[in-house]
Amino acid sequence: LFDCLQANCTLKSIDLPTTHFPFSAPGKYPLHFHMCASVAGSTLSKNSIQNTKQRGIVVHGTDDLYLHENILYDTRGHAVMLEDGAERGNVFERNLGAVGRGVDIRISDDESDPTPATFWITNPENSWIGNVAAGSAFSGFWFEVKTRVRGPSFKLHEDMVPNTLDLFLFTDNVSHSNSQGLQTYPQAGYRPSNLAVFRNHKSYRNRLSGVFFHAGGRLSIDGGYISDNRIGINVDMDHSDVISNTIIVGSSPAYTAVVSAMGHAASHYPATSFCAPTQTNDGSSPLVGVRLDSYHDGSLFGATGSTLKNVTFSGFGSGSCAGSSALHVDGEDIRYFDTRNTLVDIAVLDDSQRIDLCGGEKQVAIRDVDGSMMGEQGFVISDSNAIRAHPACVSVADTCAAFCPGVCLRTMTVMVPSYYARRSLTLEITGTTTDGQTIVPIFVQDFQTKEIFLPQQDWSHGRLFVTLPAGGIYHGQFFMDGEPTWPHFTDLKYEDKLDNCGPDFASFDIEQLVPDRCDSLIRNADFESGTTDYWLHAGSYGMEVINEGSDGSSKSLLAPNPKYGGGRYVGVGQRLDTRCIEEGFTYTLSAMVKLVDTSTGGPYLCNLSGYTGDLNSCPLGSLKFTNRLGEPENAWETAGRMSTNNLEWNLMTGSYTANDFDAAAYSVYLYFTGVPAGINIQVDDVSFVRTYETGSPTATPSTHPTSAPTVEPPSPPSPVSGPAPVVPSQFEGSNTDSILIVDEIIRLTSESAAESTVLTKEAHIGDIVLTVEIQARSMSGSGYQPQLVLFFAPETTSVADVTTNDNGFGDFFESSVVAWMKERIYFDPTDPESLMYTWFNAKVLDTDSNFVSEGGSENDRMNSGFLRLQRSGGSIDSYYSFDGVSWAKFGGGPILLPTSYRTAPLKLGYRIKREWKSAYDITTHPTIASDGAVATSTTSGPQSY
Repeated sequence: LFDCLQANCTLKSIDLPTTHFPFSAPGKYPLHFHMCASVAGSTLSKNSIQNTKQRGIVVHGTDDLYLHENILYDTRGHAVMLEDGAERGNVFERNLGAVGRGVDIRISDDESDPTPATFWITNPENSWIGNVAAGSAFSGFWFEVKTRVRGPSFKLHEDMVPNTLDLFLFTDNVSHSNSQGLQTYPQAGYRPSNLAVFRNHKSYRNRLSGVFFHAGGRLSIDGGYISDNRIGINVDMDHSDVISNTIIVGSSPAYTAVVSAMGHAASHYPATSFCAPTQTNDGSSPLVGVRLDSYHDGSLFGATGSTLKNVTFSGFGSGSCAGSSALHVDGEDIRYFDTRNTLVDIAVLDDSQRIDLCGGEKQVAIRDVDGSMMGEQGFVISDSNAIRAHPACVSVADTCAAFCPGVCLRTMTVMVPSYYARRSLTLEITGTTTDGQTIVPIFVQDFQTKEIFLPQQDWSHGRLFVTLPAGGIYHGQFFMDGEPTWPHFTDLKYEDKLDNCGPDFASFDIEQLVPDRCDSLIRNADFESGTTDYWLHAGSYGMEVINEGSDGSSKSLLAPNPKYGGGRYVGVGQRLDTRCIEEGFTYTLSAMVKLVDTSTGGPYLCNLSGYTGDLNSCPLGSLKFTNRLGEPENAWETAGRMSTNNLEWNLMTGSYTANDFDAAAYSVYLYFTGVPAGINIQVDDVSFVRTYETGSPTATPSTHPTSAPTVEPPSPPSPVSGPAPVVPSQFEGSNTDSILIVDEIIRLTSESAAESTVLTKEAHIGDIVLTVEIQARSMSGSGYQPQLVLFFAPETTSVADVTTNDNGFGDFFESSVVAWMKERIYFDPTDPESLMYTWFNAKVLDTDSNFVSEGGSENDRMNSGFLRLQRSGGSIDSYYSFDGVSWAKFGGGPILLPTSYRTAPLKLGYRIKREWKSAYDITTHPTIASDGAVATSTTSGPQSY
């Protein structure tokens, strides 16, 4: 009815009855603020909206609006909503929405109005104060925050990631008589960098959950009152949540009295459905105060377990549904149950059942920090032989739980090949605790309930989570069908590396049976079986056995490497038997390789004398050694290179000698990669043979999967005339875990959301050109990929000053630099050729010391290529190239810098902007041209973000 409000306007006390709203079309809503930008000073107050066909109040592309004491009744679809996910600074105070239904006609398949919310929230950077959401068919308050802005706002906010933004203010709100009271959903999850606190929230008489936190993390209920819901607070595949200063009631006396007074009419209300018969043994549906759940793993997105602190429970005993309990653990979607889930200052006021682990996971471990839950400090665990190891643990009657007083538990993950089905392997653990007590043997399986995701991806594993008393000495033995076995490798890592309750295990070893043979380590080497057994692929394009082989054989293995989405990271590999990798032995690789240009169907002639970043690079046979318990965690060796390139099938061969790091590795991966996008790789007759022992093994592992070029590669031609290239200053990195520097090659790689930055130790003067070649990159799931950001910074800058997480990029990183540029690509593994673009952005300080933004795009995806940031004549320009020959400048530059930076010494660097991904892998080759370098000393220390 109303399209927009200008700033400092008020719309007040308007009654909008049903006859005004026959709309079921996009943009036709009772009150619609459409792409208004900031309307600071404007107010929507004391209006009533009734009986709508499509939504109620829609705030679309509009910021800083004040919505106060409006009433919405009997609405279809979302009643009050933020449409695109870019809306910020709006204040919703003391508004009431009552009775919400799904729409009869959905305006598009992208909308969720058939499952309506009274308040539908797509951006947390707004304020909700004292609102009431009552009687919705689905949600009271629904945070459906996603990984990108949608609709017409996307072009204005391409860099915004709503599901990672911090919550401005959510306090004193009420949700009752809905299906879900307050929820965060769907699968993308709400994952702010800082704890999002929902203060003093009241949620009661909801048919499913009072609060439902799903697939995110760092969310908090503080000072809440949660009552008469089937589940009070459901922490579902969420991590690092905090429930504090909260009262949780199962069946309250007040509601019980109301239902009793209603008699048979109560069948129409939620109370009877709470206790309706289900599949449980006692024929009822129990009430749950807090339901905890497992999570993907203990380090993803910085997970640290959830905490209940100063929480009071009642109403889960007599008078409630049979089988009710204050605390319960879900039995669906079983993954890693975090031993860092903690209970502090817990009170149970009546005869409520404290905990019930029946029907839940087999490896639950919850720490009672102060003994307020169980009477003394220790761990509540599943009463199962998969975790009950400490001899002091005792069963808790009628709960399927055991309690281990005075015990600290830690978890080691044992990763095995992904071709083992869930629960096909059993790991028996024996040993002793720190005080010499013999543990009760436990029997651990891969208890996860979903099939292994993409089991032939090179990063995929089966996982067994082994939870044991901290500091002990333990020994494991694998069994399959009752017989001892060895699963080829066991990659180990601590799942609770941070914020744990005690020391690492004194030792943890797994019995390695004597191998039948170690002279030849490759299985299914000629593919004549017609299967891909034991082989893995890098990238999202799979692999297949085709009816063509080398030397007249009938089969070989193909790794498709499409022009769009492919790259040097695509290939195939196999994990080797770690028992056969011994220090001092020499290993020889031999493989037949066929390279096909997908654009022509003809052979691809690679450059035998080139290096890995060449436009016509050859594939390599590489070895990756992993020891996640050591430092560094990974090392690489080159095992083989192409010997010929002019035949249909060409020979790759080479050898290397294992050192002590290699021999101690828990996982060894041999793989074939390295050709540009658009070049398919076929392999056949692969052998990796242990030949003999030498007296002089290599002293240290390589820190990069390929050898550096024997001669310095030529610098890419400058797009403009400028100074002559000089030897690059040495770079320093922000850490040694995710940054591998060998000669002129720098690899930035992480699987655990590490922040990676490199910065020159010296500053450069005069005209400066920083060119960074992206030699290879891996795709990280679906969505926007981690980005490479080049920058210039003042000479006093330290590497800590320019190392931030993604949320600190704008506030902290930008304030530390003079200019930056970055690339951005999108990748969908289910549709690799969608959104085949690269977006380029830059910001530069202008003469008024304000940042000026520039942008551009290219109809191609930069899987590899070149970025260049340049200062010339006191001005900044930004360039990109896909081949290092043809360069393009984006934006309207050059941009003249402030006087103080036109000739001043500047440090040069680049970093990862993760796009909130936990994994990335980008191999780079930087070159620098300048009028000289000067030694500097940094004056700023590390910062916290």
